[in-house]
Amino acid sequence: MSPHHPESTHAEVSRTLVNALKLGGSLVMTLVIGFGVRVALRRYLGPSVMGPLNFAEAFASTAFVVVGLGLDTHIRNVVPVRPQAASEFLGTFFVTRALLGLLVVFGMAGVLQLMGVAPESRKLVWVYAAAQVMQSLNVTFVALLQSARTIDGLSVLNVVAKLLWAVGFVATMLFGWPLYCIPLTVLASEAVKALVSWWLVRRHLQVKLHVDFGQLRPVLKSSFPFYVNVVALEVVNRFGVNALEVRSTQHEIGLYGAASELAQMTFILAPMLFGVVTPLFARTKAKGDQEYGEMLRRTLELVLVVAFPAALFMALGSELWVSLILGPQYAASALALRILAASLVLSYVAVICALALNVGGGAWTVTTTSLLSMVLNPVLVLGLVGFGNAWGEGGAGAACAVATITTELVVVGLMFWRMGRMALDGRLVRRTLLTLGVCAVLSALDFFVFAPLAPALRLLVEVPLYLVLVLVTRALPVRETLAFVKTVRAMRSQPPPTAPAAAS
Repeated sequence: MSPHHPESTHAEVSRTLVNALKLGGSLVMTLVIGFGVRVALRRYLGPSVMGPLNFAEAFASTAFVVVGLGLDTHIRNVVPVRPQAASEFLGTFFVTRALLGLLVVFGMAGVLQLMGVAPESRKLVWVYAAAQVMQSLNVTFVALLQSARTIDGLSVLNVVAKLLWAVGFVATMLFGWPLYCIPLTVLASEAVKALVSWWLVRRHLQVKLHVDFGQLRPVLKSSFPFYVNVVALEVVNRFGVNALEVRSTQHEIGLYGAASELAQMTFILAPMLFGVVTPLFARTKAKGDQEYGEMLRRTLELVLVVAFPAALFMALGSELWVSLILGPQYAASALALRILAASLVLSYVAVICALALNVGGGAWTVTTTSLLSMVLNPVLVLGLVGFGNAWGEGGAGAACAVATITTELVVVGLMFWRMGRMALDGRLVRRTLLTLGVCAVLSALDFFVFAPLAPALRLLVEVPLYLVLVLVTRALPVRETLAFVKTVRAMRSQPPPTAPAAAS
């Protein structure tokens, strides 16, 4: 049967959908389990005790992000086409990662000494560092299994590993075990997952490890822009917590860590965007720039339809969410959460723009903006935290949130500048401005009119009012939005375009 036979294509699409459902289901389950247990842990320990844990995790993950070397991106580009290629470079990269990891450990020890981190916090850092080694292996194993389209067992393994993690966290709370048992639990669950994942990789891909350092250069060259982007994003996301260790208190770290975690939960759909939007953009790009630009603008419009109200009601209900989820001891984190709410809109827009640039040949633009953010964000954090400390409890975290929002505004602005008119038209600008106007009106009503009401009652009034205003002003074009969704669904069901035959 020809590789492009309709039945072959149908089977390939069906298999992809089944795999996506399996992994998506396990992702949802692990996120629910993880979020629930981490919330319980935060409520049990309080912000002052959670502060050292937040710092240790952030410091270790920031340090070890450099050992990725872009390997996972290369795997997803090469292994789906040539599964046997994994044996050519995997052993070399494992050795290289181990050597680089040793350098990272020595560097971490020196930085911890310079920062004057307490011995108790250093123990937490080292255990989290060991967990990071296991996590980096697991990411690679997942990339291999997904690329080989053999994920049987992987979705179950994700859930089992997360359950082991949850059991360890709960036991630590119930029996009052030492604080380092928290990262030990993470290490144990990741180690179990790594062992089973490696067995699955060996079973499905018949990988044989060889060391050939000549494989390093071509792999690094092909994935370097994405590698730099991942490093930059990790540094930006974690720098605030690391800076608070030096410029503020453990209590402030715990408050800001709680606000960041709540805000990041709203970014749950981002991984799905990569799987849905990237092939959609690639397919449309092949049809021409005009149709590609239209698809990009309408996708941005659809994302904003969802992101704006989610961000607005996260901000307006920040005190309620913090009280319900984390408890009154985290009340001061509501200010940082209110500021970070805007990052929901900016982050989703940035993801769409980055995907569009990658598909359109602008990968280095994404990398450059990420490098800029890696410089800009630390400068802003270090400059603002001092002022934030003077704002009172939760002020230092709020200052970090302001730095985050400012950085994202600059990044998104540069991406739009790079894409030019392809990313914007009158319709998108008009509806964005109308939605911003509705958000401003509701924010003013919340502050000046609805303030005497209880937080839950305010939201009960404001949610339907938002719907009325966006419909009346046509900031939410229901008919056009539904038509676009139908178009996207139709395009996703089409078989991929067949590459032209090479000339003999």
